[in-house]
Amino acid sequence: MSNELLAHVKETENGRENHYLKDHLDGTARLAKEFASVFGLQKLADIVGKVHDFGKASQAFQDKINPEIHVNPHVDHSTAGAQFLKDRYDAFGILLAYIVAGHHGGLPNGKDDSESSLAKRLKKPVKEYRSKIPPVALPEKILPQDFITSKGITKHDYFSLHFLTRMLYSVLTDADFLDTETFMTPENSAARQHAITLSDLLPKLERKLANFQADTPVNHKRANILKWCRDAAQQSPGLFSLTVPTGGGKTLSSMAFALDHALKYNLRRIIYVIPYTSIITQNADVFRQIFGEEAVLEHHSNLDPKQVTAKNRLASQNWDAPIIVTTNVQFFESFYGNRSTACRKLHNVADSVIIFDEAQMLPPELLKPSLAVIRELTRNYGCTAILCTATQPTLSDPTILKNEALEQVREIIPNPEQLYEEFRRVCVTVIDGQQTCDTLGESLSSHEQVLAIVSTRKDARLIYEQLCKELTERYPAKNPIEECFHLSTMMCPAHRTVTLNTIRARLAGKLPCRVVSTQLIEAGVDVDFPIVWRAIAGLDSIAQAAGRCNREGKLERGQVVVFHGENKPPVGHLRQAAESGERILKDHHDDPLRLGAVTRYFEDFFWKQQNAHQMDQKKIMQLCSSRPDEIPFREIAQAFKMIDEPTRPILVPYGKEGKRVIEELKQCQFHATYPGYVNRELRKRLQQYTVNLYERIFQEISGELFDVFGDGQFCVLLNMDIYDEAVGLKPENPTFMNFESSYI
Repeated sequence: MSNELLAHVKETENGRENHYLKDHLDGTARLAKEFASVFGLQKLADIVGKVHDFGKASQAFQDKINPEIHVNPHVDHSTAGAQFLKDRYDAFGILLAYIVAGHHGGLPNGKDDSESSLAKRLKKPVKEYRSKIPPVALPEKILPQDFITSKGITKHDYFSLHFLTRMLYSVLTDADFLDTETFMTPENSAARQHAITLSDLLPKLERKLANFQADTPVNHKRANILKWCRDAAQQSPGLFSLTVPTGGGKTLSSMAFALDHALKYNLRRIIYVIPYTSIITQNADVFRQIFGEEAVLEHHSNLDPKQVTAKNRLASQNWDAPIIVTTNVQFFESFYGNRSTACRKLHNVADSVIIFDEAQMLPPELLKPSLAVIRELTRNYGCTAILCTATQPTLSDPTILKNEALEQVREIIPNPEQLYEEFRRVCVTVIDGQQTCDTLGESLSSHEQVLAIVSTRKDARLIYEQLCKELTERYPAKNPIEECFHLSTMMCPAHRTVTLNTIRARLAGKLPCRVVSTQLIEAGVDVDFPIVWRAIAGLDSIAQAAGRCNREGKLERGQVVVFHGENKPPVGHLRQAAESGERILKDHHDDPLRLGAVTRYFEDFFWKQQNAHQMDQKKIMQLCSSRPDEIPFREIAQAFKMIDEPTRPILVPYGKEGKRVIEELKQCQFHATYPGYVNRELRKRLQQYTVNLYERIFQEISGELFDVFGDGQFCVLLNMDIYDEAVGLKPENPTFMNFESSYI
């Protein structure tokens, strides 16, 4: 009988428990409808929920899952439902067929030569199932208006249909996972429940703001910015820009806007998107201190599971939390991904406030598809997006981006140009001629407190070492390591945190403090130096560097020195940005950071990108606008990569806590139920001791690593002789040094 068909089976202390197929289809459909109701697609969600596991009605699958018969061949149970949808709903069923066919293996290409394409699978022979499927109520027809979201799709352009398919795929995969989890591991299902809402967070924010004192000229200006943000939050949802100079309190003010706006318009969560993994924990910690640990989910690529396995699916996340802090990579690659692990969270982005910190730092070569996601979410899925920048609202300026610019973007600051003048705290000087490591070491050693920012990790290390050498020669009795510091991503986050805390303490104590860093210090790291040296770069990067100089306005003017090092920035958009920056510096040497000069810079930079057709290098938009039966989902996922060369994390036993947390990891292999299962809390602690390496470097030092579970997911550095207390990972290897010169 159809009511006795099984979807899942588990063994318990009390014997075997069955999850019946009818119950699973109904449960998945119920959750899918609930999730899709946010954007008005519950009819389609109900259909895919009820049909997704029709293939499990086949005798082959029932024999496989029945432990008394115990046959274990691979049974494709996804194709049957896809074929059913195509047969029943014809052309409209195609989009739903992608979703059901890919609900385990990933959204397939529509048409290609592989057997996994949707076209081939729709013709593939499947085990007989139709006579046994449980009774489910399905509509006779799907109509064109069923593909219109309640938020406003007014035309069925191909990109919007492609995007809608992704959102429904997210709905199904999350619903399927959660219904299965409720049966298989109810303790994990219960642990997901949280009662924290955005309305619970408002009193906590108010308490934080009540302690804010407008007791200095800079703090008075920050108070004005906060007020403008809270006033603007009353405006209707859509697109906003927030143009605030560095040091203007943008992080807290944008969060205040987001929370006020979400509560007024009944939006569900706040998503804070930042450029780099190197600063995500710092930003997340700010929010955790205000709102509490349980309210904030930090999600990025470090140690993020890449394969669907029993042990790491338990730790996967669907962004069901009030505040999400994530990265550009995690956010945008999820929207162009094709695997369920990446996509199941997408439906929870609808009806959210999304803050894009340093929005101008989106990769130019992927700018068109990135802006398309923002445009689609705000037009058709009830989102409000805030584009935060310290320089210029580039993404909404048609003089810079022409037809690609975002439309109807409201600037929160009444007069950004005037605000820049009020926050102007530095003078910029450009040094002619090339500065070698020797000359830089000599110049930096002459300052008691100075920050130098360079374009590559190799330059940072060499200049730091030369600076230490110079100080040793100048002051033989001193230990240069006590007052010279290095920062780069070759140091694990815990190491960088210790170093930054020492730097801040020495700055506050007016002690000698000389720092050489890559540009990781430019994004959201609150330090205040009287003098900053910056290797030639784009004007937006120079402006970020200037934000670390005289940040609190204690000097009449801080000094920012722009120099040309021995090495140019890495080939690609960093070098192109530096070339555009150099042109503008020559024409605006009196004040190159004023907004008019920055506008000229972006016009020059993006004109070159558009001229060379570089704003969509991989032709993502063309692929996404394919006919509905030809959408190459797998190809799109492979093409849209914000980091061209993927990295692999290694774990560094840095300090006592690093050694302790890695020992905890090793004990996970003895987990009684899921050997090798690493829970979310432990993964989060492990992130503090990771260094991400490009594959070639990973292979170079593989002999120095211990693979904890033998699957390549957690590799621990054994040879701490190649991890330096000052500069982090430091393999004495020519290949490594040459490779370092290409990366920030």
